[in-house]
Amino acid sequence: MALAIEREVVLERVRSIYSLIRQESTYLGGSVDNDWLDKSFCSKRWNDLLMAVRRKEFLTNSLFFEVNRWTMTYDSNMISFDEFEVADCVIGPNNEKTAAVNFTVYSSDTYTPVRIELVYEDGQWKIDNFYHMKYMLNLRQSMYNYLGNSMLYLI
Repeated sequence: MALAIEREVVLERVRSIYSLIRQESTYLGGSVDNDWLDKSFCSKRWNDLLMAVRRKEFLTNSLFFEVNRWTMTYDSNMISFDEFEVADCVIGPNNEKTAAVNFTVYSSDTYTPVRIELVYEDGQWKIDNFYHMKYMLNLRQSMYNYLGNSMLYLI
């Protein structure tokens, strides 16, 4: 019973996050404040890794992100999110919780299947990774690959 309730909580959390993203995207003419979204809705692990990527981007004058991780599009002018489904939800032995949610991002001329992984942290479900399923892109793994073997950027 607890797992069924938790699945509904996860689903409602993800729907509310992406409802806000759609509103922001519409209001801002297709752009969203990714940094604010990351700080508000992503895990500490994700934000630490993101800061390491930002540090390398700055030091090397290179760019990691080409696609908006929140909308999985290059141009997020007219987007919508639909078909949310909890693909996995686990409550571990020490009450650690993880989940995965699949959904579809629709833009004016295409659609993209997406998956996000979530962890339960500080009393809330937080996004811990993004997947672009059409191109089988795992953003966290891509970030680690971008950083390479150097731990310099994680300091």
